[in-house]
Amino acid sequence: MSSISMRELQRISAATIAALPGATPIKSGDETVALLVPIPKADPARVRSFLEDLKGDQVSRTASEEAAITEFLTEIGEA
Repeated sequence: MSSISMRELQRISAATIAALPGATPIKSGDETVALLVPIPKADPARVRSFLEDLKGDQVSRTASEEAAITEFLTEIGEA
């Protein structure tokens, strides 16, 4: 799929978007008005490694850094 029209965009599913090969232009007529970029799922092994690194560095973090990390972990369901 080289581009998606605004009309097509209204009808496509999340699964279709996730299956896109990469960044895809959104067109209105001949004009490109946006870029649709599917976000790939993270590799679970890399996420686990990242979380272990976070735990190891906990001693040197400030309270605001710790709060930001807690918010992130809550968003991804790891808190």
